[in-house]
Amino acid sequence: MSNVAVAGGVAPTVRTKSRKGGIPFFAWLTDNAPFKTFILLVIIANSAMLGYDAHMGPTNPYHHLIEVWDNYFLYIFTAELVLEFLAQGPQRYVRDGWNLFDCVIVGLSYLAAVPGITALRTFRILRVFRLVSNVPQMRRVVEALVGALPGIVATVMVLSVVFYIGAVMATTFFRAEEGFHDLGQSALSLFALTQFDGWGETIGRLDARYPYAWIFLMTFTIIAAFAVLNLFIGVIVDAVQQTRDVVTKELVADVAEIETDVEDIAEAQEDAATVQKHILDEVRALRAELASMKASITPTPPAATS
Repeated sequence: MSNVAVAGGVAPTVRTKSRKGGIPFFAWLTDNAPFKTFILLVIIANSAMLGYDAHMGPTNPYHHLIEVWDNYFLYIFTAELVLEFLAQGPQRYVRDGWNLFDCVIVGLSYLAAVPGITALRTFRILRVFRLVSNVPQMRRVVEALVGALPGIVATVMVLSVVFYIGAVMATTFFRAEEGFHDLGQSALSLFALTQFDGWGETIGRLDARYPYAWIFLMTFTIIAAFAVLNLFIGVIVDAVQQTRDVVTKELVADVAEIETDVEDIAEAQEDAATVQKHILDEVRALRAELASMKASITPTPPAATS
């Protein structure tokens, strides 16, 4: 039997990749285009019904039917959350902020369904926000705005400093004029000027008593309305670019993961072929050994009869 041991050898171990995730069937189902389209149409239909009900009031003839369908829509959204949870698994599901956002929206919808609390019923319209989480383009815009919040806050602080300095100077220069009696009025007047609301009228009124008022007002308008506005635009554009870079990195990571999966499948196929070869070698060795054993057995001659 030594030939068998040599021929068999040690079968190679097939390398398997451990994964943390959900159930593959539900992952396929939730990533399917018809499923996503169906959920998107349900959100749009629910939003249209709620808008119609709010516009026509509770006395419209379809109010009761809308209430019934609203509950059906809520059950569909809940089923979608359950399917997404099963598809992604607990860890991956919780790490995605959009999943938590959807859970909050659906949870508030259940609060809105509590009878006797009319104010909470307005939470139902928050389901329209689920359009953002279901449309990738809208989702990227929101992610860019959230990413731009630190820059936006810094820009608002700069703008606040500019308005404060301008309000102090305007109050000092034009205290006797309407709209500049104190800091609050001056700040509001300057804000209206940056929106070009009555800009020419204000300059004409101030120029009658202050010939050089236009210098101050034009300088402030250029700084506040153009320079700071460009800062806002620059911050948002930079955030959009960063979001695009993140999406690109995620796509690269997904491609790398797919390539790794393909390599694992190829290695598994090679390992399976090697195992099959070893099994065939063992079968051949067994057959050869059985043949040699049969050949070595001497048949016993029959006993002689008198």
